[in-house]
Amino acid sequence: MVYKFISYLKFLIKSTNQHGVHSPFVYNFVTKGLYTKSSKSPLIKKYTRLKTLSNKELKLLSKIIAYFNVDEIFFQNNLSNLQLNKLYEQELVFLNDSKQLQLVSLSTHFFIVVQSIYKDKESYTTWLNYLEKTENIVTIDTFTYGIIFFRPEQAKEHFIIRV
Repeated sequence: MVYKFISYLKFLIKSTNQHGVHSPFVYNFVTKGLYTKSSKSPLIKKYTRLKTLSNKELKLLSKIIAYFNVDEIFFQNNLSNLQLNKLYEQELVFLNDSKQLQLVSLSTHFFIVVQSIYKDKESYTTWLNYLEKTENIVTIDTFTYGIIFFRPEQAKEHFIIRV
């Protein structure tokens, strides 16, 4: 609990809003996705696994899903089915813990939302190690979630955004 509180204070010091973002892709996502008043996605109700999320987590995830027009959410246990499914424009992989990141290697059609990157020191270290080792990614840390996009056309960048 103390680790999470101290991490949150550090997050607040480092974080920025849309004015500190110089990537057009991330700027549009932050302003038209994360900072919208309300975006409810019916997709949230489809998955029973998401019922354990807090209201804040559900609201933020709903905004992410609505902005990217996500048709399906993949979880850690059904990642093997990814190649079998029809590829939509954007598909979301939702991981409950950053320790599951080593199991994921995806294409540009997918993006990853990781819950609990600040759960404990080990989770945060795993998150940072993944960011360091992986190429062609753009990451956004919202404290609630870590979001990873595979974008070969963009330089590797990391954004810390207050939501």
